[in-house]
Amino acid sequence: VKFKNLTDNFLKRDLQHVMPSLGLADEPVPLWWTSDFILASPVGTPSSEEKWIVGEFNCSCVGISKCLAAYCKEDTPNACYTDISAEDLKDAQGYGDIMGKKAVSILDKAAMGPVDVSSITQVAKDNLGLKPQPMYPIYKTALAEIYVSSQPYGGSDKSYN
Repeated sequence: VKFKNLTDNFLKRDLQHVMPSLGLADEPVPLWWTSDFILASPVGTPSSEEKWIVGEFNCSCVGISKCLAAYCKEDTPNACYTDISAEDLKDAQGYGDIMGKKAVSILDKAAMGPVDVSSITQVAKDNLGLKPQPMYPIYKTALAEIYVSSQPYGGSDKSYN
C-alpha cells in the first residue's frame, strides 16, 4: 500500500486531464506509455498524504524492463535477444500479449486503410526475437525502430542487430 495514494490519485483523478493539458483533448492516451513520478513531499510525510509530480511521460520509446539484458552499452556491445533469461522472456511476452490484445481491439474499431511503407529502409541485421507472421493474419502491421547511425549502437536502448 506504499503507493496507493499515488496510484489512486493518478488513475482516478489526474489521468483524465493529461491529454487535454497537452492540447490533445480529442485523443486517447497512447496505448503503451510510462510516466516517471517525483516525490514532492518532505521526508516523513505519511504515504496517504504524499504529493507526487510527473517528471516525464514517455510514449515514443517505452522499454520493457525484463528485456534490459539485450540492451547494448559499453560493457555489453553485443547484447541481444538471446541474452534475456527464459523467465524474463516469458514475462515480456505476457506484457506484449496484453498490448497486442488491446491493439487488436483498437484496430477492430478503426476504419483505416493500408499505410505505404515502401520508403522505409531496413537496417537490422536480422529479425531475432520477432515472432513469425501468422498463417492467416487479421491485420498487417509494421514494426519501426529508429537507428541513428552517428550514435553508438544506433542510439539508446538498442540491441546489436
